[in-house]
Amino acid sequence: MSDRRVLVNLRGLLTPDPARTWAVDRIPDAVLALEGDRVAWMGPAADLPVAWADAPQVDGGGAWVTPGFVDPHTHLLFGGNRSGEFNRRLQGATYQEIAAEGGGIRETVRATRGATVEELVAVGETRLRAFRERGVVHLECKTGYGLELESESRLTAAYAELQRRGWSLDVTLLPAHDLAPEFRGDAEANARAVAEDWLPELVRRHPGVGRFCDVFVETGVYTADQGRRVLEAGKRLGLIPRVHADELSWTGGAELAAELGAASADHLMFCSDAGMKAMAAADVTPVLLPGTTLFLGMRDWAPARKMIEAGCRVALATDFNPGSCPCLDPLTILRLGCLQLRMTFEEAFTALTLHPARSLRRDDLGHLHPGARAEVLLWDVEDMLELVYWVGEAYRPRFLS
Repeated sequence: MSDRRVLVNLRGLLTPDPARTWAVDRIPDAVLALEGDRVAWMGPAADLPVAWADAPQVDGGGAWVTPGFVDPHTHLLFGGNRSGEFNRRLQGATYQEIAAEGGGIRETVRATRGATVEELVAVGETRLRAFRERGVVHLECKTGYGLELESESRLTAAYAELQRRGWSLDVTLLPAHDLAPEFRGDAEANARAVAEDWLPELVRRHPGVGRFCDVFVETGVYTADQGRRVLEAGKRLGLIPRVHADELSWTGGAELAAELGAASADHLMFCSDAGMKAMAAADVTPVLLPGTTLFLGMRDWAPARKMIEAGCRVALATDFNPGSCPCLDPLTILRLGCLQLRMTFEEAFTALTLHPARSLRRDDLGHLHPGARAEVLLWDVEDMLELVYWVGEAYRPRFLS
């Protein structure tokens, strides 16, 4: 196939505009000109530049074309699953009660510590293929189910192998995901080990693999002060901060993210008004995870509407993980964004494409304007709103080959 080609016979094109906050371009009867793996031009078919008149054409089959989804918060690699505890929660046990009994994340830690790098890579590819089939073209993927150096190192090595195999992903080092059993609840000592020993050693062993670092700032886990020390240690190692913040209670996580210039603060169901304003001023992306709220049966949805009004560029993510959101489907998150977070379709779509890409410092993803990577989805629908309107429909996009 020629290096230059034009995607034609499209019902329309829908893309966020990176030059205008929250703006979405909806172009009927569009064409998309591609050069190599980049977008060269987009617009109405009648306006295609003369220079592209003789370029080979690719038939879009009357579909809508959009950029691929970007998922900025996943826990892709872990061993085992926690389907057993799900029924306990249906019978009334809380997430916190199960964790206090040694279940929850500790169950996943035990299974993950027993997994080899090869096993983690194999299960990771299975999950990445599932994400890809649903239109996710790039993911942020965290460590965090090892909670000790050697297991965290195996997780990082597995991510490095997935990157080597060509999967498009960013790695976040999260050894401060919870308190390690060996520290017997001593968060101060655990945070010190992460900051002074584990993060430096992970970066030394796996240079260039991790781009971000993260910490769970929450009641019963790490305080804002402890989280600050972990993230500042990561910054000294060249890692960009992200923060698990204000998920189960207000802990000042959003304010901490703003103070440190973090790329994102994630969860935020209990974010304060001051935290929203601070994130907007510091250009921190709030990453909201409504699938987690749904799966845990919580009533407190993240205040997306207030964040948007405060000037935040909100993003949405699956939070794929074994305990609080085993969800691989971006359309479920898109629907929850509209139906529960009170976002418009255009806002929720932008929050699954452009804004997560920006939070990952990937300016060439999440849109189809010139210079963007040609990560193109084709949707066989009459109108893009059908993706939300038909709530139970399992739409799957086609990919431009």
